[in-house]
Amino acid sequence: MSYLNSKLCRKQIYLYKTMNIKEFFYKYPLFKHLLLMFGISIIILIGVYFFLKHYSRHGQEFSVPEIVGHNVSDLSSFPESSQLEFIVIDSVFVANSEGGIVLTQDPIAHENVKPGRKIYITISSYSPEKIHVPDVIDMTVRRAISELEGVGLQGGKLTFVESEFKNAVLEQYHKGRMVSENTMVEKGSFIDLTVGKGNIQEESVTIVPFVLGKTPEDARRTIISSSLNVGKEHYPADVDPRYVRVAKQSPNYNGRSRVQLGSTVEIWYESENTTDFNKLVKNFEIDTSTIVEEDVVDEESETTFNW
Repeated sequence: MSYLNSKLCRKQIYLYKTMNIKEFFYKYPLFKHLLLMFGISIIILIGVYFFLKHYSRHGQEFSVPEIVGHNVSDLSSFPESSQLEFIVIDSVFVANSEGGIVLTQDPIAHENVKPGRKIYITISSYSPEKIHVPDVIDMTVRRAISELEGVGLQGGKLTFVESEFKNAVLEQYHKGRMVSENTMVEKGSFIDLTVGKGNIQEESVTIVPFVLGKTPEDARRTIISSSLNVGKEHYPADVDPRYVRVAKQSPNYNGRSRVQLGSTVEIWYESENTTDFNKLVKNFEIDTSTIVEEDVVDEESETTFNW
């Protein structure tokens, strides 16, 4: 038996040696299919490799330029502009700024990107948005300011006149022209208010507010909400107005000083980078033993303040 098996094996080996490739694959189709699948896999892998190499641009990264502060019309002058796509996603009105100035960019400057990357930018609008002026007649000053700011407007100059309706808004103006709730004005505009100060027999005074350490916007809001006007504002030289706070005010705050309604509060700003405003406010002390207590009627239900 072993002799026969050995003879069969030798015969099989002989047939393998004398069989050509065509005959081999014809007799054993499984090997043909396996070899075909292997070849196709190699071709696919090579194709994927070259596709990814072209699509991902491996090794071709470069730094995003700083475009904030430049006009959108000038972006084509950047050497990298031919490899980037700039897309404006929003525009914001900025007072005292020309339109088309890049305000933000994403990705940010100096971030490494590949050719063809989209850069999303926000620019300053060429014209301010128009909005309706709300009707604030008969509202208290504080509530009127809140209503104006709620729609994107600002409280302007307060003019007090004799009226039985103390602290109530009697008229509203924009650039000297009386406006109603149907009037369209530019967003961010100042709305001047004429306010009643009570009868001549009444004391038309208010306590000077505390605005030290506040931003310009918060300081103006606090002053106007106190039925006062913002006086001259002093800004430090060569400092971005967005990064300043109130370091000094006149009249000074002591918790009891009273001034006539509609009086002005002059304020001086200093840079947040050079002044420790937390320490300034914390170290500000007044003699609370001499402060005159206020009896204030709820301004949402009444328009009269009794000081």
